[in-house]
Amino acid sequence: MRRTTRTGALLALLLTFLTLSIASSAQAGDVLTEKSAGRKYALQSKAASDNAGKPVCVSAEINDAGNQSGKLRARTNCSDPSSLGSWETFTLHTDDKGSHAALRSEANGLYVSAEFHDADSHFGMLRARQTDAIGNWERFELVDLKDGWYALQYNFTEGGTSQDYYVSAEVNSTGGDEGLLRARMTTTPGSWERFKLVPIPASSQPPTAASTPTRNIHALTWNTCSNNGDCPMYDYSADEFAYAVTQRAVAAQADVIFLEEFCEKLAKPLEQKLEATLDGGADTWDVRFAPIQYKVGTSHWAQKSCGANRGAYGVAIAVPAENTWYKAVELESPADTERRTALCAAVPTWAVMACTAHFSTGGSGYDDPKRYTQQAQATYLAQQVAQYSGYRPVFGGDLNATPTVTPDGSSEPVLQPLYNAYKECDQPANRPTKGSSKLDYLFGSTSATWSGCTIGSNTANPSDHQPLWGTVTLPAH
Repeated sequence: MRRTTRTGALLALLLTFLTLSIASSAQAGDVLTEKSAGRKYALQSKAASDNAGKPVCVSAEINDAGNQSGKLRARTNCSDPSSLGSWETFTLHTDDKGSHAALRSEANGLYVSAEFHDADSHFGMLRARQTDAIGNWERFELVDLKDGWYALQYNFTEGGTSQDYYVSAEVNSTGGDEGLLRARMTTTPGSWERFKLVPIPASSQPPTAASTPTRNIHALTWNTCSNNGDCPMYDYSADEFAYAVTQRAVAAQADVIFLEEFCEKLAKPLEQKLEATLDGGADTWDVRFAPIQYKVGTSHWAQKSCGANRGAYGVAIAVPAENTWYKAVELESPADTERRTALCAAVPTWAVMACTAHFSTGGSGYDDPKRYTQQAQATYLAQQVAQYSGYRPVFGGDLNATPTVTPDGSSEPVLQPLYNAYKECDQPANRPTKGSSKLDYLFGSTSATWSGCTIGSNTANPSDHQPLWGTVTLPAH
């Protein structure tokens, strides 16, 4: 949400229009997908080209009526991917660790289904229409055809019959169905069945940071455990979740909040609860999200699904509503495991780059048994949060390692690259935040000082991590 006193009346009017346009096209309870820093793609068809021979990409036609709404057609010139709109923008998702991928339309936040109960020319038609969790109709296999193109393969199983179908872009159809996407080809894929996932470029640089006097910033980090069936948070409604986080934010007097093990569809309810509860009122907070991913096919990444139909799974950050620039910082992770992430958001009037991170799980029996990857993630994060000219880093998260743990064969602790460059809130006490281990951290620049570092109470804690908060004082800048 936006604060009009900071952005100007004209910009606020435009942003309000865009927000209302997206919200009106989405089903109740769906995410506002512009809040996510996940990878976005256009789907280019090899079969289709416009009259000038330019590449053509697939659109989800959201404004069509009835059972035609959201149908996918190869119809839009995509010579310049940066110029494409929400109808041509998709994200990839997976609920089976990358074996299959689902497409979600950026225009309405809904998954693409292959509809096999329609008859005749619409049998197997692809539509952006699934409001619930990913199901069988939404799962496609990305088949690498080894020529720079992929096929989308769908397995239809019903009544004891199983058949694989490739998605076709039917460029010779007529009557308004030109380029209609249907899962219908059972033989070797031809040009109609060849597609590319073309990355949509994101903004690379934040706005210019302002000069600012000495400032105190109250920071809170919490792993909410909302995708772990053993934690109470997993069964919380959106309202219950937002209330639990806001309670901790009130205790911390939080100005910025870092959240891990977060489900995407909880972002908007949390934003509204923060605005209703904390000083400042409406239009004062933004909650941004970045997904943890799995590799699908040979070169693409799909967002890991959260349980209970709550969108993607990852990390989130709550910052003042002046924020307009945010970026996922993907962390190299062990092969064939989930790819972890960080998320940074600029607060220009503070000259602060606020970032949250969730490292891979290390130790015997986990993704990174010797913790070499964790150490590399710490080195990379230390570099990334400092790269934005004019901004001071304030960051935190669940780093899944204690301050003293070392990789096999190394005498330097896993997180030493961060301690070398930044000050940590609870140093040297290093009190535990999960069981008997300190896994959660708050860092600030070396010129900053921390005070009031607090570990939240274990009493009635709905997560397996305790929240950590403190106040960082940044000198004039």
